[in-house]
Amino acid sequence: MSSSINKKELKNESRNFRTIANRVLTSEYDTFDNNLKRLVYHIDNNYIVKMFIDSCSNEEYNFEIASDVKQVSEGYGQYVFDSFIEEDKEVLYTYQILKYITDNNISFRSYTYPYSSSNKYNDKIKGFNDKFILPFINEIDGNFERIGVEMGLDEDTKYYINNMSGGQVNISADNSILNAVQNNYDNVDKLVNNIKSKIDSIKDNDIKNEIIDNAEGIQEEIKKENIKKGRIKSFINTLQSLLPKIATTIEVSAAITELITFAQNVIK
Repeated sequence: MSSSINKKELKNESRNFRTIANRVLTSEYDTFDNNLKRLVYHIDNNYIVKMFIDSCSNEEYNFEIASDVKQVSEGYGQYVFDSFIEEDKEVLYTYQILKYITDNNISFRSYTYPYSSSNKYNDKIKGFNDKFILPFINEIDGNFERIGVEMGLDEDTKYYINNMSGGQVNISADNSILNAVQNNYDNVDKLVNNIKSKIDSIKDNDIKNEIIDNAEGIQEEIKKENIKKGRIKSFINTLQSLLPKIATTIEVSAAITELITFAQNVIK
């Protein structure tokens, strides 16, 4: 997914996010639940923030969100939500916790309990905000700032913001991102077609079909808006395991190796 925006529009988006975030951070017990819902709703409907969170996704992250909320809510102060060193992991986990809480209408009275030794609800909310939500908000703010820095000083030029991974989004003026994406599409099509044009030199139909399936798997994944690196790595590994079995078919082996090298560069 990519969207165009100029620096003035970016400032407005950043200001709107901070306004909603500040309502949560300054909430008291009678407004917190609704203000948290406003924050999550705003995130889900703000393409810059949502794109940043989506870019943090990694299929290796297997969070037990429902279990964690239940444990913290029913743990009588023994447990707090997990804390992660990696920014992308922390961002994704925090968002998923807040999303689960608001989607399931879970009251702050349960999950904020361990965040303050005070028996006052407002103190518990403040502790939860300071320790859990504020770092999340600061990381989103930091992403707005990073985009602004990369845009430079020109408020009129449109910039393309493109989804990537590992807690990053890509920013580029004019059509360079769109051209790069199109180049990926064209290149992967040529490489896969090259394999198909030579595949008949392999006599084993099972191996032949497995090569085509995995080559087309790479082709399909690279053309998606949100590329899953793990899937591409799996296709690459399978193709690499097949190379020794077709060592005598030099042209096919060379074509497969070209595709593998290209795919590895795409997911760096």
